[in-house]
Amino acid sequence: MKNSYSVLSNFKKTVLIALFFVVSFSLVLTANFASAQGTTNRRAQTAYQNGKDYIANRDFERGIKSFEKAVELDNNYFEAHYNLGVYYNILRNKAKTKYHFKEAVRIIPNDPRRTDLYIVVAGDYLEEGKYEEAEKLYQKAYQYAKSQTQKNLSIKGLATCKFAVEGIQNPLDIKPERVTEVINARKLQYFAVLTADEEEMYFTARESNDPRADEDILRSVKKDSLWQTPEKVTELNTKTNEGTCTISADGRTIIFTICEGSERGVYGRCDLFISEKQGDKWSEPKNMGDIINTRSWESQASLSADGRTLYFISDRSGGFGRTDIWKSTRNDRGVWEAPQNLGSQINTAGEEYSPFIHVNGRTLFFSSDTHLGFGGFDLFKTEIDENSEKGWTKPQNLGYPINTYTDQQSLFVTADGKTAYYADGETELQVDKQNRIIAEDLGNSYIYKFEMPEEIEITVSRYIKGTVYDAKTKEKLGANIDLYNLTNKTIQSSISSDPRNGKYLFVLNEGSNYALNVNKKGYLFQSLAFDYSEGTGENVTVDIYLEKAEKGSKVVLNNIFFDTDKWELKEESKTELDLVTRYLQTNPKIKVQISGHTDNVGDKIYNQKLSEKRATSVVDYLINAGIPKAQLVIKGFGEAQPQVENNSAENKAKNRRIEFEIL
Repeated sequence: MKNSYSVLSNFKKTVLIALFFVVSFSLVLTANFASAQGTTNRRAQTAYQNGKDYIANRDFERGIKSFEKAVELDNNYFEAHYNLGVYYNILRNKAKTKYHFKEAVRIIPNDPRRTDLYIVVAGDYLEEGKYEEAEKLYQKAYQYAKSQTQKNLSIKGLATCKFAVEGIQNPLDIKPERVTEVINARKLQYFAVLTADEEEMYFTARESNDPRADEDILRSVKKDSLWQTPEKVTELNTKTNEGTCTISADGRTIIFTICEGSERGVYGRCDLFISEKQGDKWSEPKNMGDIINTRSWESQASLSADGRTLYFISDRSGGFGRTDIWKSTRNDRGVWEAPQNLGSQINTAGEEYSPFIHVNGRTLFFSSDTHLGFGGFDLFKTEIDENSEKGWTKPQNLGYPINTYTDQQSLFVTADGKTAYYADGETELQVDKQNRIIAEDLGNSYIYKFEMPEEIEITVSRYIKGTVYDAKTKEKLGANIDLYNLTNKTIQSSISSDPRNGKYLFVLNEGSNYALNVNKKGYLFQSLAFDYSEGTGENVTVDIYLEKAEKGSKVVLNNIFFDTDKWELKEESKTELDLVTRYLQTNPKIKVQISGHTDNVGDKIYNQKLSEKRATSVVDYLINAGIPKAQLVIKGFGEAQPQVENNSAENKAKNRRIEFEIL
């Protein structure tokens, strides 16, 4: 069974070893090696020949034992070490494969016929962070290369060694720390994701590192700033594998992976499923369908903050490499559209994994074994680039020690860009009496966190959350909420508050002004304003109280803007005015009063005239937009009806307002 954590259980599907095996396997059985590569020890020769005979009869176990006997009798026996490396590779014993290939190189360090062997062992040294040893072998392989493939692999290896050494000499200042033991209580835990307010954490966990062990999705909530004991999400988990989940910023949409053998049914080896939460209950997970899922492997999804854009991994046809990152968007009808490959700027001929789209909607982190790094899988960062044909900036390696010679994956960065979460393992090695590696165990995998260094720039996001209520009954309401970016006059995201508990959460990026518009049938709309243009916004909690749409109900139009002592509407007022227009068009029988109000600064008569002129500007806009003049009443109150006392700059700003009232 292929698990959703596949890359964690088998980090390095070594292309180089596969190449070496294909090129060299026939030579192992047929070549007449020079005497310098053999042995003068007759007992070792006999053991080696017995091994070849056993292998020829498909008796691998006895064949390998005979080869082991040969190197025990003569540890400088090249052919025996070489064959052991090949056959242990077939048996997927990585530790012994590496050991015997290294011994073969030790014995034959300068043989033009061994280019593939040098490339393979150089790759093994990269996996161990031994860049000096790797560089020597890559240089030798480049010198002896007979094919362009060999040259390309050598050049890439040399570039990796150079990049890694320079990166280690210029480390980032980070101090990873293991997340509380409450979270790290199992054998393996990884792929942690958090809600935007960092109050909930979801992650994948297993009780054992046995590949057949069951994967489950766990959830922990924060109470008094402390993570509580994680619990399995019962609505999502079954007796088979579920994992590598992603959640929307508000924690109400989850997409996760289910693999073949599940009672829920899948199209391919692993599929993506979706579930929505109302109150504290998740809906029955649904397969995302044959638009997203194929007969191939789909996993490791990442959902945008508003839940409308999905990034995920697939090895389907039509990509650039073995596994690629794909993207799908959900249209206004709630339908997921055909996935698009992210292109050659991000995807390579190798493997890309673990995409994570930050809640700012622009910054993508991912893991790759082919972009220039420290060897193996490294973490990279790219940004959406509207001015580039490729759509993304060139991926940036996150640097040392975020990346090292070991494989790095499953990065999550909080909304404020300050903290990153990732998974890291502890490898356990078993050695024999001669201190030779004989087995390798994945060991444990823990969730860590660290403060993001300043060198990794990221657009900071904040969140606004709260609860929607009926203003009179205090009943919690499900309402439609649109977030408008007033800087570029677009809807940034649209959500609904939870129909059971009325909760909502939005993410806002620094550098813009925002308008929040709340609508529910039978209620008067509500608008809120948030100024994050100077990058000084904070996370806020705002409860929203909706008035029933009846006589006397009124609301402040918070996103109508004027310059000081002016009554001409500013351009950024258009978004709010268009919303008011649509409301009146859908409610043509109501009559409303548009009233202007000021603070108490200046002359009362002047303030009254200013407030009336501002109300008139709003009404004129509505009339020009097609609203009948008879449906509108203008009123200027000046400073006569303050909402709050005019005793501070903040209160005075609240009193300078335009109100919308049903007559």
